[in-house]
Amino acid sequence: MQEFYLPPEVLELIISFVPSQFCAPLLYVSRDWYHAALPCVYKRPRLYPKNYLSFVTTLSNSDTLGTYVQILDLRYIIQSGKNSYTSRLLRRCSHNLEEFYAPQTSFGYAPLVSVRQCSKLRVLDLSLVSETVDLRELFLAIQNLQELTVLNFPRSSVFCVDFPDNIWPPNLSHLGLAGGISDEFLTETRFPDTITTLTMAHCPFIKTNAVKSLCRRLGSSLTSLRVTFPLPSLGYNAFDTILKDCPELRRLVVSTDYITHRLLSAENIPTEHPLEMLDLDCSGMLGQSRKIQADDIALAVLEGRLPELRIVRASIKLGWSKDDEEVAELIEVLSDRENGGLWIA
Repeated sequence: MQEFYLPPEVLELIISFVPSQFCAPLLYVSRDWYHAALPCVYKRPRLYPKNYLSFVTTLSNSDTLGTYVQILDLRYIIQSGKNSYTSRLLRRCSHNLEEFYAPQTSFGYAPLVSVRQCSKLRVLDLSLVSETVDLRELFLAIQNLQELTVLNFPRSSVFCVDFPDNIWPPNLSHLGLAGGISDEFLTETRFPDTITTLTMAHCPFIKTNAVKSLCRRLGSSLTSLRVTFPLPSLGYNAFDTILKDCPELRRLVVSTDYITHRLLSAENIPTEHPLEMLDLDCSGMLGQSRKIQADDIALAVLEGRLPELRIVRASIKLGWSKDDEEVAELIEVLSDRENGGLWIA
């Protein structure tokens, strides 16, 4: 049977429509299909403890396979790697790497140095890293990443006192703060006005006034804010004025540990605030579940303070039930809006 020939350009176009997890069998069709499908197979490798060592060995012995990798996700590699493995992979994949998700362990000084070579990196997620990271080394690394748009700090970083004045990539839009961030860092650093999404978690040192100062400075550009437990130095009402400080906010995820019902009061909400989604988390600690109630949200919607609010998500730790009269009223109010509703999880 005569083999049907397709030009390499046509093969590449066909394979571009195939999800990467289904590309591996195409390697066995023919030599032409092998060469056309190889970049797709390595574009986003699915790495787990069982195949991680083989992947490291394969890339270490090849000068070309690493150039195909665009997304390197090591979040599932737990107690299976070494700093040298992570550093080696980053160097091998540095040519075209766009997204990197660090493992919980095996990310120390050497991998941070290797990150500097990944000039096309758009996403740098260190949120799972449990090893001690010096933020000064991180700042040195990201100064070379001019295309970086998403940066999540490691939650185990050491306390930061000395930091450069201008450390941010020019196109940064998502910033996740964690670890040894200080009040001085929040108040003295010149954050870029390109940031639209801000998250804060596992920051043991930051206090209420510094956080409020940061939110006011970024308020005109922020559209999404996520504040989750634990932030032990924050006050019980640290984010009551967040809607006033961030008049363009459309998505708010906040733990009730840091807000009260005054979050939704008239004096703390600008006219026709554009908030569309409110996600209420809760640590479950004593007294935190009663600080804000379903009828507080329903009244804010009915009185026109939140005309765009469609989605409310509430932690099950708040103790809300659809059988409660207040919760039922909120469900009814949100159901009248397109794709609106209340979710309890």
